[in-house]
Amino acid sequence: MQTDEQLIKKITQIIAGFWILMKAISYKLWIADRNYPLVPWVDMPSAMHLILLFASAVLLAWLIYNPQNKSVIIAALLTESITILGDQNRLQPWHYQYLFTFFAIVANYKYKKKVLQGIVLITVATYLFSGLQKINSGFLRTIWSVHLLRRFLGVPEHIIHNRLVHFAGLIIPLIEVSGAMGLLFLRTMKPAAWLLISMHIFILIFIGPLNFNYNMVVWPWNVQMILLLYFLFLKEKLILHQTTFRSIPNYIIAWCWIVLPIAGLFGYWDKFLSAGMYSGREKLLQFYFADSTQIPTELKPYAFYSKKNTSAGIVLTDWCLEELNVAAVTEPRVVNSITQQMNERYAARHIRFELTERH
Repeated sequence: MQTDEQLIKKITQIIAGFWILMKAISYKLWIADRNYPLVPWVDMPSAMHLILLFASAVLLAWLIYNPQNKSVIIAALLTESITILGDQNRLQPWHYQYLFTFFAIVANYKYKKKVLQGIVLITVATYLFSGLQKINSGFLRTIWSVHLLRRFLGVPEHIIHNRLVHFAGLIIPLIEVSGAMGLLFLRTMKPAAWLLISMHIFILIFIGPLNFNYNMVVWPWNVQMILLLYFLFLKEKLILHQTTFRSIPNYIIAWCWIVLPIAGLFGYWDKFLSAGMYSGREKLLQFYFADSTQIPTELKPYAFYSKKNTSAGIVLTDWCLEELNVAAVTEPRVVNSITQQMNERYAARHIRFELTERH
């Protein structure tokens, strides 16, 4: 058994290390010199984005070396928070999780047990709402039927369309929800942690380089979650209890990770901020050019071409993944801003937009 302080140091180092790695993989997300539109809350000069990225790398690297430096943790937290103001696309689930993990460490700094309780709360809520977000027809039709059964496992079409097989896809959100609930109790903690670790290993096989080679930025996130499961629940066996909420910072965490995600299940809070990863709820926005020769040179790498006519199009989610290496934020305010920017940027090319729901 290690002390609470030693465990917090280790978690700080893990988060800082994986944060740097994931920002390196998705570096274009954090700069202004790119084709994919920025959707800022606050307009910033291009140089400011680079300065924030550099500052973030320095501060996070510092925390790997010296994870107990409260001032550096605060500086890193402020830097990453300001960075989000420059582009709403940066509201990635893992970035949001890391922000609140550092918030739990800083805001409860003198009370180590409350720090760990805050981190446990974030971890459990991540699995709980990730599972609940997947209970929808879009997940069953796309992630389960198309990607997992057809493309990954090669299941024949007549079996995929079997009603029982179709609804068997609900076992995936059930694993996440039951795993989250299992982490709450000492008797079920160990099997729940191993169940969730097995899920992460499967995800890494499923989307990793040997199979779909998809969404590379979340590969390290899955490894990081395995480490958290091991240290928090298998090694230290930490559970939530009444003292969790004897702390104003943990009340804030509970509001942002329980209350608001409940609202997110009904569309009143961002899906990505409600652990809505691979949920099948994402909106599908496509840009169509009636004449494929009208596609700007810088967008050609992301285009698909019709076999029926001379048109061509770009799927927003594919463009985002290919250029920025992250999943697209598809909240209405973001999609509307991108649509407006595309209209202004390519006004003479007569773009047609099509927005559909997957569920």
